[in-house]
Amino acid sequence: MNTAHLIYFSPAFSTRKIIRLIGENIDLPVTEHDITQGITESLAFGPDDLAIFGIPVYAGRVPPLAVDYLEKVKGDATPAVLVAVYGNRDYDDALLELKHIVEANNFNVIGAGAFIARHSIFPQVATERPDEADRAKMIEFTRQCVDGYTTKQENNGQSLIVKGNMPYREPSAIPFAPRGDKKCNRCGTCVSMCPVTAIPEENPRKTDKKVCIACARCIAVCPQKARHFGGLLYRIVTRKFVSAYGVRKEPETFVLL
Repeated sequence: MNTAHLIYFSPAFSTRKIIRLIGENIDLPVTEHDITQGITESLAFGPDDLAIFGIPVYAGRVPPLAVDYLEKVKGDATPAVLVAVYGNRDYDDALLELKHIVEANNFNVIGAGAFIARHSIFPQVATERPDEADRAKMIEFTRQCVDGYTTKQENNGQSLIVKGNMPYREPSAIPFAPRGDKKCNRCGTCVSMCPVTAIPEENPRKTDKKVCIACARCIAVCPQKARHFGGLLYRIVTRKFVSAYGVRKEPETFVLL
């Protein structure tokens, strides 16, 4: 049976939200594969499947942790759709990098899109994204990709061209990490759901800055809303970031027609 597979790395859940919206507009059985906290076994898909890959953009690149996990996802000339989600700054080389990763694993990329969601580190940017206009573009993008998949249109050896540069952008380090405040009741949710185990079980208000990847998952999952970014440096960078990247950007899509 032809099946659409949603494969996503989504610590703060924004990518998952967008990937699920795409899945809702595909007239096929849909299966989800959340790889945020790793893959215990390799995933393999056939030529009649449709694979939809979703990743957040970290400093213009695919998150290194996601790169590691995606190595375990294999195709067999499987049609693939790529989605990169970013916080209104830029997606730089992330979509091109994702394309290279999945093509090396024997997927045929038929469509790719870069969509905007609220920034996970600076939530004052793109606060209400994706909005209705974004969703309309996602639905149209999905329709175009599904049309290409259902008609089994051959690409005649052509490769989908997406925005990006080689060599890839050098990622910059994030100089701050989330931490807990006095509302923390040590429930352990953030400890168990941190993708890189950067939060000590004995003191979950703390964060190991050397390990943390600033993915904001702990902020998203905390039942007490006790975790957040903070500090003088964070406040200074926030003002600069909001000023520089507050102007609305629009989704960009690429489809092999």
